[in-house]
Amino acid sequence: MRVADWRDEIPETMAALSAAQYALLESTMALGGRRYGSTGYGDRSRVIDAATLELSHGKWLFNRATGECADFAARTSSPADLIAARGHLGKAIALADASRAPDAAVLATAIGMRRKLTRQGTEIRYYHGTPIVPSICPIVVLRGSSQRMGAQYVQQCVEIFGRFVFEHVAARPISAETRDVLRSWEAQLREHAPEVPAMCEGMAEAARRLGIPLGYEHAISIWTDLLPPAREPLTIGVLDAEGGDRLGGYFSRVRLPTGEVSEAGTCSGAAAWGTATKDGRACFAASTDHDCTFQTTIVAYPDDGNAFVYTPFSVNGSIPGLGRFGLSGHPGLNSSGVAYVHHGGYESCAEPRELWGYGVPRGATTMHALRYADTAREALEMELSFPVGDAGRILGSASGFYVDDTYGYVLEDRTPGRPVVREHTTGSGGERHDLLYATNNLLSPELGHAFCPPPEGYEFAVDAGWHTTSPQAPGDAPPGVITRQMCTASSSARNRYLYRHLLDQDGDITRASLDGLFRTGPRFTVTRWDRDGDRRPRGTLDEASVGGRHNAFVATGTPSTGRYTGAVGMIAPRDSAANGPTHGYVYYDETGTHWDIRLGESAESLLADARATAERVTARAARLLERAGAPVDTGSLGELLDAARAEIASATAATPGRASGPGTDEDVAALARACRALTRAQVRARQVIEAFGTVEAFGTVEAFGTGASDE
Repeated sequence: MRVADWRDEIPETMAALSAAQYALLESTMALGGRRYGSTGYGDRSRVIDAATLELSHGKWLFNRATGECADFAARTSSPADLIAARGHLGKAIALADASRAPDAAVLATAIGMRRKLTRQGTEIRYYHGTPIVPSICPIVVLRGSSQRMGAQYVQQCVEIFGRFVFEHVAARPISAETRDVLRSWEAQLREHAPEVPAMCEGMAEAARRLGIPLGYEHAISIWTDLLPPAREPLTIGVLDAEGGDRLGGYFSRVRLPTGEVSEAGTCSGAAAWGTATKDGRACFAASTDHDCTFQTTIVAYPDDGNAFVYTPFSVNGSIPGLGRFGLSGHPGLNSSGVAYVHHGGYESCAEPRELWGYGVPRGATTMHALRYADTAREALEMELSFPVGDAGRILGSASGFYVDDTYGYVLEDRTPGRPVVREHTTGSGGERHDLLYATNNLLSPELGHAFCPPPEGYEFAVDAGWHTTSPQAPGDAPPGVITRQMCTASSSARNRYLYRHLLDQDGDITRASLDGLFRTGPRFTVTRWDRDGDRRPRGTLDEASVGGRHNAFVATGTPSTGRYTGAVGMIAPRDSAANGPTHGYVYYDETGTHWDIRLGESAESLLADARATAERVTARAARLLERAGAPVDTGSLGELLDAARAEIASATAATPGRASGPGTDEDVAALARACRALTRAQVRARQVIEAFGTVEAFGTVEAFGTGASDE
């Protein structure tokens, strides 16, 4: 009797995964304009959350079997996992469909599933052993020497998520050949960013204390991966830690079995300064766009250099399904008023091939620049001083989009002696504007030969940049080439959206107006849902947006004031689609709103500001709820308000006894714990405020869609 091969189960399971994600998309779009507090919304959202839990568990089993989450769970190559995944995905579809008209039995099932969630000694929730991505991004606070900050990072991440975020990284096999590769990466880090190896020493030290076998070499690999530099442009995808197979690469995976071209893995960012802004201060807004995984926002107070805020894509550098990107991410800002907005497209792949090699990966260069650059121009000088590096791997070398109050740039090509630096946005009449934007392609006119063009070349438009609407098909070009062509295809419409809205606001841009770019979802007209087939929506994309179901994390900031907001998922209306007939991503316990922090001069001032903001928005939410009448669902909103108050109380209990001074690592951890509670309180209170058609944005309450105060 033939033993079942796990690969035989992949196509059917992928089809079930795709169908479940489309079913969730349909259920959220069916919410219409309802918000928390609307009659019936609470019941519907509870059923959608139940469906999301089943989807999360099914996705985890699929990823575990195939190796897509090899850095979070040991690969099983198990047919049983894939078969079980299909069962849970089927339940997700049934619940999603039922959410459009939930009956008492379905609602009871959903409520029962909420009760099955456990903590397993961590801050996040687990469902049937599957860790659930938190809907409010946790904050970790680091302070002191590089080595101490590395140790604090591991300690706090384990407290938040559990041991799994580092245990499976520690299981990566390191052969003699791999050890030589890691030493070569380490040599570059020691020369150009010596604080990173010091952090790795601290990471390994903390892991040992926690009984996690994460050694120094494995800590280095979190920043660099285990592979030598690319010789050709690489695709996006997970290279499994155990099996070593790429399973076709990311974009070929999402084409099967439905043929869709996914918006996942795309990001958007915009910034303005000088004459483009209302007050002359730089401001920015950016999103990471993929299936959000286990991430934190780092707030660091090192003993040398600048304090900074930064949000990597993943706590261990790995995004299931997308691959390993080190600790790259965005956005960030520092205490000197410099912001890292976005990765600025991707590597151009135009640098001379003989210069491709070992260098400083994007996460390390970003944190180095935020820590040591006092101006955006200094950040550019730093980036150009690094080796060309791993230019064939997406986010494998130095580059990016930085801004301060007087200057901004996007570094699009790092060819020595003739780099391509985009410093302004050009209007239709050739005028230059103090604003920039970036997605996942190149916008500089001189780079038409770059970024792996198709045989007929890319088209160029001043607003959309270099792009093609017809990427080459698998088999017609190497996967890394197709990846970059598909990135341009998904970028052009978002670029046009940003160009039009930014130039319309030129001279009046504020952080709130940039935030507003992400509060509007795409206009996607659905003509029908293919419920008997692949469940995709049939319809037309009338206008793309940077906000929508593709968002994993949306952040804004003003670097000169240290203000930084962060939201998991989209802040657009919950019934928004993605840019086209693609499913995007739905998260458990979606909040649709952000927390707000200020970097400040110390961790204590960070905490004090977070507390003041939490208390202000909670008081505001209470006043709104007190005068609410029918048809507002005061019960659901009351639960949110109670949660906000409970988090403020828990923050008071968690705050360390010392009022100032460096303290111990446990003092820092306690301070971070309190900060996380206060930011959770902010989000719960803002959910109440936004239920009344207002948004508590950056200290002012504005009515949705009008910009007018409701007080």
